[in-house]
Amino acid sequence: MGPDPLTAGRVGLQEKSASVSAAVEPHRLAVNFLYLSAGEFTAKLLTFASFSYLARVLGPAQYGPLEFTLAVMVFFTLPTDLGLAIYGAREVARNPDRGERLLHEITGLRMALTLCSMMGLAVFILIIQKSAQLKVLLALYGASLLAGPFLLQWFFQAHDCMNWVGITSIVRQAGFAGLVFLIYRRGTPLLYVGLVECASVTGAAAFCVYVTRRRMGFAWPWPDLHVGRMLGHLREAAPIGLNELAWACMWYFPTVLLGFLIFDQTLGWFGASHRALMALHTFVYLYFFNLLPSISRCVALPRSHLLQLMDRSIRFAAWAGFFAAAVLTAVAPNLLGLLYGQQYRAASGSFAILVWMLPIAMLSGHHRYILIAYNRQGRLLGCTTISAAAVVVIGLVLTPLYGGPGAAWALLAAIAINFLLVYGSVRQLVVEVPVHRQLTIPLIALAASAGVYLTFAKLNVWIALAAGSALYVGILAWKDGAQLISFVRAILRNSTATTVRCDPA
Repeated sequence: MGPDPLTAGRVGLQEKSASVSAAVEPHRLAVNFLYLSAGEFTAKLLTFASFSYLARVLGPAQYGPLEFTLAVMVFFTLPTDLGLAIYGAREVARNPDRGERLLHEITGLRMALTLCSMMGLAVFILIIQKSAQLKVLLALYGASLLAGPFLLQWFFQAHDCMNWVGITSIVRQAGFAGLVFLIYRRGTPLLYVGLVECASVTGAAAFCVYVTRRRMGFAWPWPDLHVGRMLGHLREAAPIGLNELAWACMWYFPTVLLGFLIFDQTLGWFGASHRALMALHTFVYLYFFNLLPSISRCVALPRSHLLQLMDRSIRFAAWAGFFAAAVLTAVAPNLLGLLYGQQYRAASGSFAILVWMLPIAMLSGHHRYILIAYNRQGRLLGCTTISAAAVVVIGLVLTPLYGGPGAAWALLAAIAINFLLVYGSVRQLVVEVPVHRQLTIPLIALAASAGVYLTFAKLNVWIALAAGSALYVGILAWKDGAQLISFVRAILRNSTATTVRCDPA
């Protein structure tokens, strides 16, 4: 149930794999993208629904330890893959004749990494000063890692079988959600969530093995533990995995830190706010998933093509990101009360800070994906690592002082630092892609609409919100409306330009 920001590097390498394929079928890509989007969106809805239900049933005090567990497990789940899913998808797509051998070798390597990660988790559980219930929950989530090597979505991606990727996501999250709704009532022990996770992951893994063997016609994915070949794959995949781990640290360290420092409802409030933000961030990920092919095609063209594309896209991101963040800030207490229950309205302080990560992520995503498209993943890893270190330092300062809002400010600051770093890297390695010109009018519109909102908020908050939104949208339509509509249509049209052909059995 990992969040979308961890999949950013995967998209770049999938595009790189696609570019070397001789078969091009726009209709196939459009269908595959529909399968993938539908599967991921459905899985996200199921995940959010199940955790929203758990938050209501458990209450903030009990829900906080669950979010702490999930944040901790990110740091033990990612090392079990260490970039092998992206690497494997790339290598199988490039060399289909090696697909079956790579299936066994990568499964074996992931199994070895899983056992190492489980040992590390065991040590962590022994040394932390937490309740027995939370330690058992961590152990159950650790046990679910054993099924991880047999989650073979990467193998389906390599063969361009996005229908199976989407269905696997639905199988896993539908199993989790179904069991949660069936089992959980007020007073149900928290550790049952760990048992539900084990069952859902095992079911998804069994489904993957079935598809690989019965529908695609490959051998059972038994692990090949040849040490020499495993080390060779690990050397290639590790830089990808380290970038994912650094990105995860930036996003999830504040939750872990808060879990060690705060022992009241604050952790539950922050966890709920963070989960809502991650659900919203899915739209940012899907936007750049669709934009990346257009950025990648600019590599072979004069830099003016990239600058023209970025100018229009950054304008769109600025208008959309600022508007979304402003509206979500205004409705934060009501939204969280609706999603999680009235006892979570107090989380609005953290949520109102976190939502401003959306426009920053929308803006920085352009420069991050330029680095991916122009094969500068090494520099991207450096930027992400520095940002992760920043969230650790800032979090250690602010979280003890301000609790949940302090952790939110640390995360927002780290994302802003990442934006500055990737902006400078693109300027140095590719070309300067400015943002100040595109931000001027949206910021003026934001300030004007905020003034209108504050003026009328004393009378009626919803009338004030409607008036401020109308002014903002009016300025958008006046200044950039026609251009942005043209840009969105072009991106949707260009998203069907390349594909890797696959005809599953």
